Amino acid sequence: MKSFFLPSSIAVIGASDRDNSLGSQMITNLLYGYRGNLYPVNPNYKEIRRVPCFPSVDAIPGIVDLAIIIVPAPAVPDALEDCARKGVRRVMIQSAGFAEVGQAGAELQEKCSSTARAGDIRVWGPNCMGLVDIPRGHLFTFMHPKVYEDGLIPGRISIIVQSGMLSAGFLADLMSERSIGVGKACSIGNKSDVDECDVLEYLLDDDETDAVAMYLESIPRGRRFVELARTSTKPLVVLKGGKSGAGAKAALSHTSSLAGDARLQNSLLEGAGVTLAHDFQQMMELARDLSLISHTPPKCRTAIVTFSGGAGILSCDLLEEAGLKVAEFSKETKANLGKVFPDWLPAANPVDLFPAFALRGPLAAYRSAVDAVLADPGVDVVFMHYFAGLYRNFDGMREMKEAADRAGKILIMWVIGRREGTRIFREEARKNGIPVHSELSRAVECLAAASRREAKAVVTVGQEPAAPAAAVDKASRFLEAGPPVGVWDEYESKRLLACFDIPIVEEKTAETADEASSVAENMGYPLALKGLVPDMVHKTESGLVHLNIGSTEAFNEALAAIAERMGGKGRFLIQRYRAGDYELIAGFLRDAQFGPCVMFGIGGIFSELQQDVVFACAPLSVEEARSMIGRVRNVRLLRGFRGTVPLDEEEAARVLVALGDLGTLFPEIEQIDINPLVVKDGSPVAVDASVILG
Repeated sequence: MKSFFLPSSIAVIGASDRDNSLGSQMITNLLYGYRGNLYPVNPNYKEIRRVPCFPSVDAIPGIVDLAIIIVPAPAVPDALEDCARKGVRRVMIQSAGFAEVGQAGAELQEKCSSTARAGDIRVWGPNCMGLVDIPRGHLFTFMHPKVYEDGLIPGRISIIVQSGMLSAGFLADLMSERSIGVGKACSIGNKSDVDECDVLEYLLDDDETDAVAMYLESIPRGRRFVELARTSTKPLVVLKGGKSGAGAKAALSHTSSLAGDARLQNSLLEGAGVTLAHDFQQMMELARDLSLISHTPPKCRTAIVTFSGGAGILSCDLLEEAGLKVAEFSKETKANLGKVFPDWLPAANPVDLFPAFALRGPLAAYRSAVDAVLADPGVDVVFMHYFAGLYRNFDGMREMKEAADRAGKILIMWVIGRREGTRIFREEARKNGIPVHSELSRAVECLAAASRREAKAVVTVGQEPAAPAAAVDKASRFLEAGPPVGVWDEYESKRLLACFDIPIVEEKTAETADEASSVAENMGYPLALKGLVPDMVHKTESGLVHLNIGSTEAFNEALAAIAERMGGKGRFLIQRYRAGDYELIAGFLRDAQFGPCVMFGIGGIFSELQQDVVFACAPLSVEEARSMIGRVRNVRLLRGFRGTVPLDEEEAARVLVALGDLGTLFPEIEQIDINPLVVKDGSPVAVDASVILG
C-alpha cells in the first residue's frame, strides 16, 4: 500500500490542459503539493502546465510507481495493459462507468480486473476520488480545486469512504465549518481490488493517524475487518450506508430475520470495538473526540459550567439519557464556587455563571469555576458552555486544558455565538486538543461513545472449532442420513443439536393419533403437543402448537385440532412441557460478508418485537460466548432480576460454543434456530429448534 500513499513517481493517464476537465483538475491538484516525478500522459499535448507530456506510458523514460487513470471507461482496459507492459504495479482508476452502472459496466470492470491480475497490478477503484494526504499536500484526486481554496487544515484523523463525496465539499465543510483537521482521505469506490481492509491495515500502522472514520456501503471481507478492529489501538468509527432489506431467506427462521437490517453487522462491529455513526458530521466528530479523549470512566461524572440555566438543565437531561452521571460536588467545591457567585446564590451543578459575570467578569468567572470543579475528586468531566463573540477572545484555553490534563480529567466544550467569534474559538480549541461542538446533544453523544470504548468485547476470529471428535463423528453420520437440503423439522433438528450435547427437552414423535395418545399417557402431564409438517418452521402461527396440556381430555382436544390443520401430512411431537422463568433465543447463520456467525438474545414469541440480540463470528471461545451474554441490553433479566435464579452462564456459553462449532464444521448447515431456549432455575434447554441446510 505504500506505493499508493507515498509514490516517488506518478503517471496521469488522461491528463489534460482543457479548463474544468477532470484531467486538468488532476494535474492542478498534483502540482499543489506533490514533489515527486510527475508524468502527464496524453498524445494530444507536448506539455501541460509546463510539465512534459508523454503520448503513452511506454514513452515515459523513468520508473512509474503509481498510475492514475482518468480516461473514459471503455479505454481503461487498454490503459491497464499499457501499465502492465511498463511494469507499473499500482494503478488508481478514478474513471466511472463500471459495476455501478449495471451489467455492461460490471463486465467491463471484470475485464479490467482480469487484465490487472495478469499484469500483477493492484487496483484502487474504479469509480473513486482517489487519495488526499493533507499534511503532505498530496492531492491524488480530480476534486475541484475550489474545495481547498480556503485552506486545508492538517489533522490526525484519516478517512476511508466508499463514495465520491470528497468532491462534494465534505472536506471543505469539515475544515471551514467544524474546524476538524484531516490526515488522509481515501475514496475507494467500487473496490474491485483494494478495499477498506487493505487501507485500514495501512492506516493502523500509520504514525500520522490517530483515528479512522469510515463511510462504507459494504464490507465484503467482514471477518478480516472485525479482526483488524479487534486488534486496533486506535478509535474506529463507521458510518454504514445501505442498511435496509433483510433478504427473502430471512422468512425461514427467527435467527436470519433478526440478523437483517444491519443488526448482525452492527453487533459484530460494536463487539470488536467499532463506534457506529448515523451521519457524516457525527462520524467525524466522534472520530475527533475519540482521538482526543484517551480515557473515560464509564459513568463520566460530569460538571457542567454554563452561561445559561436552560442549557445547563438540558445538558443534565441529555447526560442522564445517555447513561452518564451528573457529578455531585463536594463541600469544598461548593465553598470554592461560592467565592465566584453573589452571596444570595448557592453553588450547584450545573454551575450557572451568568450571575457571576457582573461580579467578577466573564473570563475570570470561567477560570475560577473550572479550577474549582477540576479539583473535585468526584468529577471526571468538565462540560463547558461558552457564548463567543460578545467578550474579548477567550485567552485561557491552553491553561485550562493543561490543568485538566494534570488532573487526569476530560474537558469538552459547547460553543454558540457570533460567526467570527465562534470560528476563532473553535480554531483555538482545535489547536489545544479540546473537543468543541455546536450542538449539546452531539457533545454528549461523543462523550457517551468515549465511555463505551473501553468495553470492547472479546473477539477470537480465526480460531478452530474445539468440538470433541466423537461429537463431530456422530453429527456427521446424522447429517448423512438426513435430508440433503431444506428445512429439517423440530424433532430431527434437536437430535442433531444433541450430538453436540446441547440440552434438549424430553420428547417423542408419533405417526398416528392413537400412537400420540399412548405416548402422552406414558410420559405424563403436563405436556406440549405439536404438529410437524415438512418445510414448516413457524408452527405457532399455523395453529400447530398447544402448550401446558394438563389432562387426557385436553390432550385429545388438542390432538384433534392439530390433526385437522395438518390435513393428513406430517407427524405429532409430544414433549414434556417446560414452564420457564424466561425464554432466550440462540442461533447460527452464514452471512455473505462475515461468514459463520452465532446469535444470542431474548427469545420466545416476542423476539421479533424486542430485537434484543447480539452476534459474534463463529467459532467461539468460551470467553467470547460469555462476553456475548453480557452484551444483551436486558442482561439484568439473566442475572437475578426480581428474585429469579440467575442464568447458568457457563452452561449457556457452552451452548453458544457448540452452536458455533456445529455450524462451522458442517458447511451444508445454512442456519440453526433455537427458539425458545427456555430457562428454568438458571438452566437453559432447547424446546424448539430448526436446522436449514443450504
